Amino acid sequence: MKNKRLIIIGIVLIIVLITLFVLFKKNDSTYESYNTDSPTRVGEVHLVVSNVDTLTEFYQQVIGFDILTKEPKRVTLTADGNTPLLVLEEQDDSVERPFPTTGLYHFAILMPDHASLGNVLLHLAQTEYPMQGAANHQYSDALYLADPDGNGIEIYADLPPDTWERDKDGGYVGGSYPIDFEKLVADATPTWKGLPENTRLGHMHLQATELAIMEKFYVDGLGLNVTSKDNGSLFLSKDNYHHHVALNTWSGTGIPAPPDNSRGLKYFTLIFSKDELDEAKARLTDLDFHFEEKDSSIIVQDPSRNTIEIISK
Repeated sequence: MKNKRLIIIGIVLIIVLITLFVLFKKNDSTYESYNTDSPTRVGEVHLVVSNVDTLTEFYQQVIGFDILTKEPKRVTLTADGNTPLLVLEEQDDSVERPFPTTGLYHFAILMPDHASLGNVLLHLAQTEYPMQGAANHQYSDALYLADPDGNGIEIYADLPPDTWERDKDGGYVGGSYPIDFEKLVADATPTWKGLPENTRLGHMHLQATELAIMEKFYVDGLGLNVTSKDNGSLFLSKDNYHHHVALNTWSGTGIPAPPDNSRGLKYFTLIFSKDELDEAKARLTDLDFHFEEKDSSIIVQDPSRNTIEIISK
């Protein structure tokens, strides 16, 4: 009788171990980590500004961009001397963006490493330009500020992708926690030389009128994947990144779009492969989202009237 009981217990333990192994292998294969060699997905941000000279000086002296091209009322900024990242355009009839309206919450500048982010932190302290906040999001460390026109800016560095936690539904577990400033400063190098050459734009965070229709546009239309979702925000990406586009309704649901001549975000670019762009065009057409087609790109407005140029590379 005792031997029979031991046999039964042994069989149950084997079944439990096999079940745990299968579940582990399933989870391990279902959720792939982000590959840091994945292509850049956010190309350029175009802002309408109040004074192109004032804003250019800010983005050079405080943020660390270099001028790529300069025209009387339009300046293109770069980090590597070749790739345009930010375009500032002054328009005579522009007006301040009303609040609350849809549009830019912030654009995010991605540092190549934490040493570079530490350099930015020290430089901001030296310039005494006011920061609006800082946070560890569990997949990145981020600094927040705004330019003289009030456009939100995030400057951040990713943590190793194999440390990004996922929830039971496969979404990334985020949050806002204190940054280890002491370590960030210790990682920094002593001399400020502006933004590193391999700086790029990491993501766009937009204010939306309503999330369900935005999800339909970005997921069903453009083919992005949901990486995090709650009642007031939606995070989306390609390539298993934590997010290339974030949307929120923190200023209210149903808020209007700003006037066409408002300052702030004019448009931004997303970078797709040719096949991804072709698929997006077919999906947008099926969903009755209208777009303007160019040689190797399309221009489309999302349901909150944020304009996007999707470029094929």
